[in-house]
Amino acid sequence: MPARGTAIQGAPQPVQRPFASARVAEGKRVRALPVGRAEPAPDGVGFADGIQRWGVEGHFGIVPVARAQVAAGVLVRSEGALRCAVRRVEEFLVVPAGRLAPGERQALDDVGFPIFEADGDPRPHPFLDRWAAAQVVERRREALEREVCRDFLAMPQTAVLIVDGGLAGLRGVAGADRAVGVIKKHETQFLEGADLEVALTAPEGSRSSVFARELGDGTTILSWYLRLWPWRDEDLLHGLTRVERIAADGVVEDADRVSRWLLAERAPIAGRDSRWDRLLYPLHEVETVLRAQAGGWL
Repeated sequence: MPARGTAIQGAPQPVQRPFASARVAEGKRVRALPVGRAEPAPDGVGFADGIQRWGVEGHFGIVPVARAQVAAGVLVRSEGALRCAVRRVEEFLVVPAGRLAPGERQALDDVGFPIFEADGDPRPHPFLDRWAAAQVVERRREALEREVCRDFLAMPQTAVLIVDGGLAGLRGVAGADRAVGVIKKHETQFLEGADLEVALTAPEGSRSSVFARELGDGTTILSWYLRLWPWRDEDLLHGLTRVERIAADGVVEDADRVSRWLLAERAPIAGRDSRWDRLLYPLHEVETVLRAQAGGWL
């Protein structure tokens, strides 16, 4: 059945890594498997996410100086309420590498914020300079998110941590087998042919079979697609998430139970967010808390 037409304005950005290899780890082929009725995760479960914001604060001639703030945190649910267990914040400046005169660099040092240099073309270009600054900000946010995840997993408890995004950055971290990554974007496809079609057309409340991919250091990531909302009459990726676990005993067998936990986090709907169909409510709440605590900075 065709989906409802969706207007697209402008050309989509190219995907940096459209394809990667994986192997089916549950059965011989990918199937769409119903996971059962949604059920809440046990008390103590954590939810980790982060935010970033930045802007060009000024220029030295045509050399831009960006000011950025990133934050990450973990909210923990206890007796139905979410409380902040871990929070980290960084504020810093970003400048193009090697394009400041000594006096200009000293002027920035006097501001008192850490300074990061953005890789880029030695020739000035407003668009490329902003893109390079954005990459620095994104990497710092991702680093901060990994730090708060490590903080939570190091606590003296055995609760599950649900993470916004993939788990590759947590490999080798003690307790990482308790982390569940929830990916909202689907730029990289790990399956192909009939397996991919089954995974991307799975109905609401069902998941794909588990598949495995190998990282360069030998770590195995187990993954499956989970449909949170119906996609019929919508876009093919509507309501579709991909779940990641670091390979350990029992992960494949636990996929249905973890999926039921995630289904229970769909409501209340984050209706004003354009990602509402793939966004778990507690992860949305982490972002909300971090923005409220950051205040009106930009």
